[in-house]
Amino acid sequence: MDSAQNGTRAARGAAVLSILAFTGMVAVNGLATALPLNGVNTGQLSDELPNLFVPAGITFSVWGLIYLLLAGYVGAAAREAFRSDPGIRRAWTGRDGALFILNAAANAAWILAWHWRLIGTSMVIMLVILGTLVALERDTERKLLPGGILERGVGGEPGSTRLRRFFLSVPLRVYLGWICVATIANATALLVKTRWGGFGLDPRIWTVAVILAGLAVALGFSVRKRQIAAPLVVVWAYAGIVLKRVRTDPDYSSPVWIAAALAALIILVSIIRVRFACPLFGRKTAGKSLKK
Repeated sequence: MDSAQNGTRAARGAAVLSILAFTGMVAVNGLATALPLNGVNTGQLSDELPNLFVPAGITFSVWGLIYLLLAGYVGAAAREAFRSDPGIRRAWTGRDGALFILNAAANAAWILAWHWRLIGTSMVIMLVILGTLVALERDTERKLLPGGILERGVGGEPGSTRLRRFFLSVPLRVYLGWICVATIANATALLVKTRWGGFGLDPRIWTVAVILAGLAVALGFSVRKRQIAAPLVVVWAYAGIVLKRVRTDPDYSSPVWIAAALAALIILVSIIRVRFACPLFGRKTAGKSLKK
């Protein structure tokens, strides 16, 4: 009983802190544009480190969707933490809260590092953001497995409604999909900052290689884990690359935007196959991959 009570207190404390951390993260990101921080906005900083992987400015509007979904996530997390229904296990724990708080703090810290042009520091922070998200997403995947707290269907937890599963899983997947792309972009910016020569190879070759790496990550989500949300975000990012390159230098960068367009098409085909092969939540196939 004591351990259960301690777990409840930890989850509730983490839920409150998660709401505060999320609010702080959104506030810092808002100030980055409104002030802007250090006298320069995020887009201008990206332009200071030109490379062929940078997407069109409109692509970054995905953050609005991410913040909206994360607001739903922290709301669902708080509801789980403060549940009093004796027949329903909590699908969100103090561990989840600790990971999310660290993630939100890292997100805000990344903005500060980026605006003060600490590109190397921003890369380290980005890896923290990525790592905490991967851990959160894996924990959530386990809860969606057969026998898990969020399993769909008759055998699942009595309180595992579709809305409950959505807000405790999809926001993390959308966020993770974008952060995977952002990590690649951050690494590319760091290489530009350090004036890495790319072993003498054409920048277009390296950009195509980076696009293929992103494609592999997206297919890992769609084919191996049978997810839809994260790969769709990668498609959005690649569409932004196509738009940017076609508008800027369509002839010179044709290998880049063609590769991005083909990669987006391949991801979409894999998503369609997944969508018609299995339901949106509670995939058994994902469970097999996690148990290996």
